[in-house]
Amino acid sequence: MSSLSEDTCSTDTEREFPRYRPQVQILNVETEEERFPSDVSRPTVSTWRCNLAALSQRRNLLFTAQLDSIYVWVPSGPRQLLGSQPEMIIHPVMKEPNSPGYIDRSRPHTINHIIVDDLGVDEVLLLATDSGNVTGYNVEAIFSAINRSAEYGGSRPFDTHEVKPFFTEHVQLSAWGLATHKFARLIAVSANTGVITVFAFALVDVVSENDGNSPSSSETSNVGGSDVLESTWVSIDSALSMEELKKDMPHHRTRNLRLSYKGHFDNIPCVSFANFELDPNGLWMVSTDILNRVFVWRVWDNLTPVNTSSYDCPGSGQEQRGWFVFPLHPRRVQQHQFKFDACGCEPDLKRMNGRMVFEVSDSADFLESRSAAASKKVALEERATITRLFLPEDVFLPDGLHIESRPPSLGSERDHTTPEASETASPASASDSIVTSTELSQDYEVVPPRQSIRVRRGIANLIEEENEQWGNDPAVDDYVSHGFIRHPCNPRFFPILHFSGDNITLDPYPLDHGFRSLCRDPLESMVGDTIFSSCDRLNLVKYLPELGIVIAASQAGGVAIITLTWQEEIGHTFRLDWLLPFANQDRDDGCPTPPIMGISASPMPGFEIPPDVPCIPRDVNPKDRLRFNHRLLNPDKDEPCVADPPEYGFSSPSDPDPSPDSEDPNLTIPETHAYASDIYQPHETWHGYHPSRHYRLILLFCDLTVMSYEFWHDWRG
Repeated sequence: MSSLSEDTCSTDTEREFPRYRPQVQILNVETEEERFPSDVSRPTVSTWRCNLAALSQRRNLLFTAQLDSIYVWVPSGPRQLLGSQPEMIIHPVMKEPNSPGYIDRSRPHTINHIIVDDLGVDEVLLLATDSGNVTGYNVEAIFSAINRSAEYGGSRPFDTHEVKPFFTEHVQLSAWGLATHKFARLIAVSANTGVITVFAFALVDVVSENDGNSPSSSETSNVGGSDVLESTWVSIDSALSMEELKKDMPHHRTRNLRLSYKGHFDNIPCVSFANFELDPNGLWMVSTDILNRVFVWRVWDNLTPVNTSSYDCPGSGQEQRGWFVFPLHPRRVQQHQFKFDACGCEPDLKRMNGRMVFEVSDSADFLESRSAAASKKVALEERATITRLFLPEDVFLPDGLHIESRPPSLGSERDHTTPEASETASPASASDSIVTSTELSQDYEVVPPRQSIRVRRGIANLIEEENEQWGNDPAVDDYVSHGFIRHPCNPRFFPILHFSGDNITLDPYPLDHGFRSLCRDPLESMVGDTIFSSCDRLNLVKYLPELGIVIAASQAGGVAIITLTWQEEIGHTFRLDWLLPFANQDRDDGCPTPPIMGISASPMPGFEIPPDVPCIPRDVNPKDRLRFNHRLLNPDKDEPCVADPPEYGFSSPSDPDPSPDSEDPNLTIPETHAYASDIYQPHETWHGYHPSRHYRLILLFCDLTVMSYEFWHDWRG
């Protein structure tokens, strides 16, 4: 097996550096000739689309879009081989089968984009077509159908007639952007009409009246119920209808809702939610269009954007178009004391269009010339001894408080050179972080709270949360005047990561225009002026919040593995850690790398993410909620699962506040789901043996070549 990791692509000097970068190794390169012998037909691949590959996070399934069909593959063995024979071919059901195509009228239902993500407790596959049709399937239903067909000796690829979609809709014209919100049960679709459509499924109580400890039958089925194909939607497409809907809040989710958001006047390649437990009700949504603008939306407040930003950068060599954007979980970051560690280089501070920009483009050059880092070993080692990787405390603290970072003193009583200081720290509860934490009192100060419409403990109901941007003071002028400003490690809002044709941009605050991190042309050395330069756009992106990692690729070739970081002078930023394929994987000059049709990442077999828990059982004592038994929703073995504290760093998604009550009638169903998911951490077989979950990355090229990698974090290194 071909293998390349940090040890084999670094100098001996670099091996001694702290391993806060993810470890990466090659699993396999499976060429077209190896996959498809001369007597085997090859599937046809679309070009000039969005991501056409997606992996399940719970099952060993890879989905690829081949024109108007979905091929289902089961990667096999340690090398993750695909071969030539898919397990199943799905011919998606179309809501409007006679609708015309936008790009190619001869193939109107060619798939533009596919994703696999969570919707409620289910994992779903969504696909968007050039005809404007959008279809969704339950991944567990596909997995079960494959197993049944194999058990009864069915021929491959297996028949898909028994797999019914749970969702079929039409958005009029060429659908592109796809997104789900797990807790709020939302699906967002952007189309070339310039309209973003959000489908909000009616919510039902997930706790059965007959068995308070078990999920109801409706909860373990498809999110929309058994007859979703015939579902009716209440249309919310005007300010008047939105105002009528708001009168019913928080009981507005008793019906299926179809909401239309307008503000863009051009094609919208991407739309995303703040899809994490800090926004359980699905209030925040962002989108980007081909004019390189980013719109921020408050889903349950207005059908028009609350903020619009241009992401054009002076000095860009060519016109930049917006291709991908999403909110980042503000806790899933590495915290660093030094800017070099957070950015991978010394950021170049510039003023562009009235904002302070930390340009980190040199990090790509640093990766290209790692041998030069050997001479900086001593300086880097000194920085490394005081680098800390840990999860910040709650973003939304009790009583409206948030904490702001204070520059730690190198002469403090804590010994920064001890091994414990360099590993992941176990976060304390929110109340402890304010009142009893000695460590916190050394490093943080409590900032007086802003007045909010409603103050409550636990998971904030963001429908009523104040819409106030961080730093009403002239932060940029303050930075210029004093050369330093403290960014709160727990910001009131999420950072936004944006990808244009060539550039990567991170805004620490979605409604603030003061600061930005920018990396220009991170893949320039890999793409260059190849014959595929017309496909050079960063539109293949996968976000892995658990590791705080983003994987971004250009269709012209080249992949960047990016780590999300925080440093008090910069705030939230990012570091370029790896460029793939590795240098020794370059092909012969006579065989250039073809365009990439899709990328995807998921846990390696044996590291799959376990089924979700929808709520805390009602008979569990609040004092015992950190440790409770609960039956898996789709168990391989019918046995209870005990929630044990994970034994690895960078693990728990947050620190539960013991005050929220799962029986509180004021909590919405998404909030109870988010709270349960927040604190329920089941023991997994790899705990105690590996410092982090191992992930695989699969790159699929238009010539049907497949490259696969394995990566993980070695926090204890």
